[in-house]
Amino acid sequence: MTGLLGTRIMAALAALFNVLALNLALLVCSLPVVTAPAAVSAATRALDRWRQDGDDQVVREFLIAFRARWARQTVLVGVPLAAAVLGVLEVRHFAVGGGAGGRLALGFGTVALLVTISALGYVFVLTAREQADGTPAEFWTRCVRLGIRNALATGPLFAVVIGGAAALAWLDPPLLLLGLPVLALQLLRLAAGFGLRRLATRTAS
Repeated sequence: MTGLLGTRIMAALAALFNVLALNLALLVCSLPVVTAPAAVSAATRALDRWRQDGDDQVVREFLIAFRARWARQTVLVGVPLAAAVLGVLEVRHFAVGGGAGGRLALGFGTVALLVTISALGYVFVLTAREQADGTPAEFWTRCVRLGIRNALATGPLFAVVIGGAAALAWLDPPLLLLGLPVLALQLLRLAAGFGLRRLATRTAS
C-alpha cells in the first residue's frame, strides 16, 4: 500500500514538473511576441502527444514542434489570435461610446469576436495535430464552420476559458508562472476535442 502511494506521489510530482517546465518553455518562446502563435501551437502539440502517446518528455516535444513548420504555424495561429485581440479592443472601444452607430458597431464587433473565439480552439487543436490542410483561408473557414456548428456546445466553453485566463493573468500576473497558460490550453484542447467528437457522432448517426 505504501509503495503504491509512493508511486502515485512520484507520478503526480513528475506530471507537475512537466506542466511547469512546458509552461516556462511556452512563456520564454512567446516573449518576442511574434513567436507566440508558434509557441501556442507547439505547446498544444506537446499536450496532445502527452495525452495520446504517454510521452512525458513534453519540453522536447515542444521544441521539436516549435522548430517544425514555424512560418506556417505562425500564420495559421497568429491571424486568428490577432483577430481575437483586435475584436476585444474594438468591443472595448465601442462599449464606452454612445449613439446608435456605436451600439451597432458594438453589436457587430461582439458577434465577430464570439465567432472568432468559437473557432480559436479548433485552430489550436487542428494545427497541433497537423490537420490544417489546404490554404490558410480554407483552414480558417473550416474552423469557423466548426465553431458555428458547435457554437452552443463549445463556444461558451472557449469564451469562459479564454476570458477567465485573461482576467486571472491581469489580476494576478504571477499565475502565468504557475501554469495558467498551459492549463488554459489544456482546457481549450479538451473542449475542442469534445466538439469534434460531438460532430463526428452526429455525422455518423
